[in-house]
Amino acid sequence: MPTSSDLVTDLPADFEVFGQAVDTDFVDLLGGANGYILSKASATDLDFAWIPNDQGDITGITATSPITGGGSSGTVTIGINAATTSVVGAVQLSDSTSTTSSVLASTPTATKAAYDLANAAIAKSVVTTAGDIVYRNATVPVRLGIGTAGQVLKVNSGATAPEWGSAAGGSFNTGSAVVATGEATTSTSYVALTTALAVTVTTGTKALVSIGTRCGNSATTNVTQYMSFAISGATTVAASDQYGIGFNYFGSTINYQPVQNGTFLVTGLTAGSNTFSTRYRTNGDNLTFTNRIISVVDLGS
Repeated sequence: MPTSSDLVTDLPADFEVFGQAVDTDFVDLLGGANGYILSKASATDLDFAWIPNDQGDITGITATSPITGGGSSGTVTIGINAATTSVVGAVQLSDSTSTTSSVLASTPTATKAAYDLANAAIAKSVVTTAGDIVYRNATVPVRLGIGTAGQVLKVNSGATAPEWGSAAGGSFNTGSAVVATGEATTSTSYVALTTALAVTVTTGTKALVSIGTRCGNSATTNVTQYMSFAISGATTVAASDQYGIGFNYFGSTINYQPVQNGTFLVTGLTAGSNTFSTRYRTNGDNLTFTNRIISVVDLGS
């Protein structure tokens, strides 16, 4: 191009030089292939390039739940709902086996932990009948079927497991008899009356014994009489085994017949068969028994 100091100019030639320079600077702006679009090639001024049209033909985005957002112009933003029990959407994973959240999703880790807990529990199939109980043998929980009426739960002889069995002690044994009127004795030692009356208990070492009698006296003076029982059929009773009741008579009424009763705790028995029988002792006066009764409660050991 001519400058202001040039005296002679050749405008056609100068314009040709100018055109060539413009063509060189804007070479990237020269026509591209059909359908191409012009794109910036770098941050350098006037650095462009023709590229294929990759913008497609999308004219709008419509979002439906659980996707949110959308649009047909400008910047289009889309998202996703958070899931709830009433809304479909994205959920957060959790390893917890104790959470009560209704918006978290269980991971395989949590599922495995829950499975292990269930696998270690006692299966319902172990018991089959109403009243069954569960106990652990040497290795696993097992069933003990319900016992029969009156049985109690106790430990077996090997002390390895529970079992049902009969109750030890606590049995109630009673006996009674009527002695003929006029049966009398003046013995001062313990003797069995003609009509025997005894109760045998065969389990424990202690018992609760109750005795009773109705009798008359022909003495004309005040006297003291005794009614006792002996243990294991002995014909005499040692002082330590004397359990009894005493009663007094006053006056001379022959048909006076008081009723006497007593209950005693007997201990120190030999476990097994122990026989309790009514026996008589007097101080020498005539004593007539009209009836007697004896009852025993086995208290076990």
